[in-house]
Amino acid sequence: MLDTRFEFAGYIQKRLKDIDDLDERRFAKELLLENLCKVFTWTERKYDALEQRIQNELDAAWKHFNVRMTIVDRKDYDPINGSWFPVCEEDIMENPVRNSIDMNIETIYLSAGEDLCRKFSQGKTVTGIDRETGEKRRFRIEKSKRYQKSIEKLYALFTENHVAWQTLHLGHLERFYDLIPEEGTSEKEKPEKEEGTPEKERGRNENRTFRFGEWDKYMESGKILLWNIEKTSIHSSEFRMPCIDEVFYEHIFYLPQEQAQGDGYLIEAGEEILSIRYEKNKIVLKTEKESLENVFLYRLYQQEAEASIGYHYPVLTNYKKDSMAIRYSQQTGNFIQSPLELYRKIEEMSGSYHINVLGYEITSHADGDLLHGDMNAFTGTKVFGNDKRSILLFKIQEDEEETDYLYEAQIRYILSGLQMEFLEYRCAGVLVKKLLGGNI
Repeated sequence: MLDTRFEFAGYIQKRLKDIDDLDERRFAKELLLENLCKVFTWTERKYDALEQRIQNELDAAWKHFNVRMTIVDRKDYDPINGSWFPVCEEDIMENPVRNSIDMNIETIYLSAGEDLCRKFSQGKTVTGIDRETGEKRRFRIEKSKRYQKSIEKLYALFTENHVAWQTLHLGHLERFYDLIPEEGTSEKEKPEKEEGTPEKERGRNENRTFRFGEWDKYMESGKILLWNIEKTSIHSSEFRMPCIDEVFYEHIFYLPQEQAQGDGYLIEAGEEILSIRYEKNKIVLKTEKESLENVFLYRLYQQEAEASIGYHYPVLTNYKKDSMAIRYSQQTGNFIQSPLELYRKIEEMSGSYHINVLGYEITSHADGDLLHGDMNAFTGTKVFGNDKRSILLFKIQEDEEETDYLYEAQIRYILSGLQMEFLEYRCAGVLVKKLLGGNI
């Protein structure tokens, strides 16, 4: 950025040479440089402090709590990577606790678009065969509950820590499915593989194969979900009693020095916590208990992600482009509901994807394959099919060259972010094919 500050001292030094009388030059130097220059410098410092204060007041609080997610093969998981951590810790355990993850449940990842994922969910069951015994069994298809519970817990942590919730990009998470064995569906079958039947080994049980039919080429086994959140157990460093008539304890937890890099922190301490106060490099918990147990700190790493071998899958994030205008509108809560503002918000959340919005309309009814802003359904912002609200329908040009199976998930993430702000409408989108000679 170009520095446009006026160089007062240099200017005075230059103009002093224009004074021929040495006594007058000496007097002017003493008056201007040694006295007036100090006033000028003091004024500049005050203006700088005021500018910094305004910047701090308009600081985008959410920038410390951005969440990114990716997937990785379990065999490639790097435990010393300082940026990526498992969403569910049992995913990296050799022998996970049975009540945490049932060993009979197979977890698969479906690397397909929205339409195929929806049809797969509607299939209800698939057939699994034990390769050694030939036992044939039906497995019920369900979205992975353990990942969903992790997101719900994170939302509760944001609420308890009084941090504003920002829509998470759940494109990866929604593509994890649990295959749950149904009771009373076992029968024997020859263990050899049938000709022409697509079968693959899935999940942790290497001896079991599944028949997925048309979805077989989209199935991925052995994948785990990672995010930039590290969970650690912490202990209080000190406590004190601030009240006389009632006894309250303030437990102080010191944060690592790296906090200055912009990482966000959330604390989990149970129902006995009365209040949480954040101070520089420390968190203060107010409680009625003299000692606390099972207190956990969640650190949201915001620096550039660390690279590891095998970490090459797409990264989905709720990071937003930052500007002073965005900070001001977030701070005041006033949004200019205009076409330009809507397009700016869409661009703000588009990330590396090119989302070409042709226009929008407010309608009471819309047909066709609609994309809905439903990634925040678990927070209470639900979008029902029989909702009587008007539809804020965005027309998005379909990119025929776009082959990323997460493209439509990116659109749903954007719609979900808009849905949190425009609660008076149901936010939806429709892809419009590009025709020769025009768009529509």
